Amino acid sequence: MAKNEVRSLLSAVELRADGDGRTVSGYAIMFDKPSQDLGGFIEYIDKGALKGVNFDGVYLVYAHDMNQPLARVDAGTLKLKVDDKGLFFKATLPNTTVANDVLENIRVGNIKGMSFAFTTKADKWTFGKNGSPDIRHVTAIDEVFEVTITPLPAYQDTSIAISSRDASKPAYGKRERMRDELAIIRVRKEFM
Repeated sequence: MAKNEVRSLLSAVELRADGDGRTVSGYAIMFDKPSQDLGGFIEYIDKGALKGVNFDGVYLVYAHDMNQPLARVDAGTLKLKVDDKGLFFKATLPNTTVANDVLENIRVGNIKGMSFAFTTKADKWTFGKNGSPDIRHVTAIDEVFEVTITPLPAYQDTSIAISSRDASKPAYGKRERMRDELAIIRVRKEFM
């Protein structure tokens, strides 16, 4: 069963003065860029990882809160495009309290980050030696649920990603497996 994962990164979110100044754009996913250390591993999203992904049901939300929608692909207010750099987005935000607050926070520089929630179809691990972090390459993403504008451009909910790495290690025990399964259940409840 695929595990929901959430990633945040500092990326260039632009506020454009298109029309009434409610259009934002930037990259929600950047290819081949290292994450911060996520508790013993560093992650890369490989250039071909989004091949074949259907983006028709993707939302743009604030802070991973599905109750704070800002745009969506099937409404025509969110456009997503995979290019050589990553997943580019362009969205026209509604005239709502949340969207107005987000726009103002982008204007004054309080919000500069993007995040995304996804499931992994395939990944590759290289285990570090002598205290160096493990390296995870996400080679195929199964589904992208949402892209998020966030004031916290740091990776979140890393226990999900750690669980697939740790499950590959021989020393991975019953206690660690139970800990990670509980973390997965908590995150699934947030996204269901």
